Amino acid sequence: MTIGAVSGFLLLVLAIGTEAWFLREVQHETAIKWDNAVVQPLTDQRGEQLARISNYRWADKDKTRIAIPIDQAMKIVAGRNSTTAPSAKAE
Repeated sequence: MTIGAVSGFLLLVLAIGTEAWFLREVQHETAIKWDNAVVQPLTDQRGEQLARISNYRWADKDKTRIAIPIDQAMKIVAGRNSTTAPSAKAE
């Protein structure tokens, strides 16, 4: 009777342990799939934004204003501001 009770207890522990291990593996696989999933609308929006700030294009429908790439605009603004910046004086 003791051997039967111990065997039954060990079988129960083994079943619970196996189920817990299986559920942990399922949770791990699900987490990996969610981490690697690409959110397509956000990816598309990011690509459109990069294209808009990286290329020359018309800024309005009447084609009276043009938009320039952001790198070029930063160079222009930096060059404009560098001529008006106060110089450091040695004391």
